[in-house]
Amino acid sequence: MNPTIKRCAMAVILAAMSLVILLGGWLLGGGSPAGFAAHPARLLVAASSAAMFLVLPFAMARIGDTSRKGEHHIKRQDSMILFATILSLALTVVSPLTDAMGLLPLPVGDALRYAGGVLYVAGAVFMLWGPMHLGKNFSIHVTLQDGHQLITDGPFALLRHPRYAGCLYWGLAIPLAFASGPGLVICAAYSWMFFWRMRDEERMLAEHFGTRWQDYAARTKRIIPFIY
Repeated sequence: MNPTIKRCAMAVILAAMSLVILLGGWLLGGGSPAGFAAHPARLLVAASSAAMFLVLPFAMARIGDTSRKGEHHIKRQDSMILFATILSLALTVVSPLTDAMGLLPLPVGDALRYAGGVLYVAGAVFMLWGPMHLGKNFSIHVTLQDGHQLITDGPFALLRHPRYAGCLYWGLAIPLAFASGPGLVICAAYSWMFFWRMRDEERMLAEHFGTRWQDYAARTKRIIPFIY
């Protein structure tokens, strides 16, 4: 099969799966498709999720092998990949499910539901922009590759960890958009894993790059532009 056709087919499948998971959680909670579509924030999350997965195969074509490991590799962070995947799946099922059930809803109101939808869009952008900017320098592992470079332009001029920031925005956006108390609890565990990962990664980079890292860290924020 032509590589472009294959990527397009994969994009459609991934986008459809993301919608099935979100809507599936809602339907498991006793909601209806019409009820899901009744709030624009939920539709924004669903549309952004589909768009993100439509882009993903083309981003992967630019990045290549995402599992590269260099000589310096923090092995304990490998387990984080599995747990973060499980928690992200739980977020996308539990949040719409409990929203449909009316179980332990957050008193967020429409304003924060909309904020969750907008935050989801920002999360999707950073989750893709960071790895795509790194290209073949990207790895899902916390590792220093051969000839590892300290990238400080593109999204890395705004944030030291744009992909992790995107994941954190995404994780908070879902329970807000679905006003889900249980989803917010899952988000807390999900977020903790990324802060743990950032701590290990920054320690490794500081040891490797020394003053170059210190200068870069002094002029950039970790996950929220201009704030933190």
